[in-house]
Amino acid sequence: MTARPKILKKPVTPPQPGRIYAKAPIEPEAALQRLWDRGLRIDDRLANLRALRSIGYYRLLIFMRRFQSSATKNFLPNTKFSHIVELYEFDRRLRAITMSAIERIEVSLRTALSNSLATHDGSHWYLERGLFATISRYSEVLALIAKACKDKRGPSLTHYLETYAEPELPPAWLVFERLTLGALSRTLDALNSASRKRVTRYHWAKFNDTVIVSWLRSLTDLRNACAHHTRLWHMKLTVSQPAQPVTVSVIHYGDEMKQSTTFYSRAVMIKALLDPLEHGAEWRDELAKALLTCRHVEPLIHLGFPPDWRTRRAWE
Repeated sequence: MTARPKILKKPVTPPQPGRIYAKAPIEPEAALQRLWDRGLRIDDRLANLRALRSIGYYRLLIFMRRFQSSATKNFLPNTKFSHIVELYEFDRRLRAITMSAIERIEVSLRTALSNSLATHDGSHWYLERGLFATISRYSEVLALIAKACKDKRGPSLTHYLETYAEPELPPAWLVFERLTLGALSRTLDALNSASRKRVTRYHWAKFNDTVIVSWLRSLTDLRNACAHHTRLWHMKLTVSQPAQPVTVSVIHYGDEMKQSTTFYSRAVMIKALLDPLEHGAEWRDELAKALLTCRHVEPLIHLGFPPDWRTRRAWE
């Protein structure tokens, strides 16, 4: 047997000595029969097989757990295959609307970074060492920008490089269109306190700049999870937990984020970032519509939403 790659971290619980994985992959027809044997109602054989072929048995498996007995793995009475697909489609829709909301925030962050400091410190402000907290953070940002400009050339960047000899890199408003959300977040975090505050005040004046940095880091991880089709339903979000604002004018957002590993805490964070952009109500309504499509399980419980979430101040 191939030795365990050294790049993997040791598991918390050591593997059983000598035990070798020998499970064979399962074809859609065999998977459907297995589910039938466990009590699942096959309500449309052809549609169910299409789902197994296009989505995959192992991707659907985690959504089946909600409909199974934890002791026997048999399905609860009257559970249909379509119930599982419906839950999967709900999670898919949740990821889609989350990505759309994050896109609005990301675009606004690009504008804040390029405009707020450009009007104060010039078109190439990011070349000014004094605007950054340390020389190492300054160097880190320059490396990110140089790589992005090398990897993501387009007509506007090509025009700049072929037209202007100095500075070597283009103006901020062109540069920041090429950075990922993660790189934008790291750039903001690398600034000195005064510069960082100037950027965050551009859209999010009510919030402490360190809170915004924390939120953008958390948002980056959430965005990457959505982009790679990671399940949001019934998932603990333990990486980059967002800071809770304590300023009196915005503490109502922080009050809703205390269960920081739930999707609900991220939904509130997105609402808080979208409210100054006048898209908070749109996000709230999209969420409410999506939750209504999940008919055979209670999505609020598994996402951390309180039953009365719509009436709370953060969602006004």
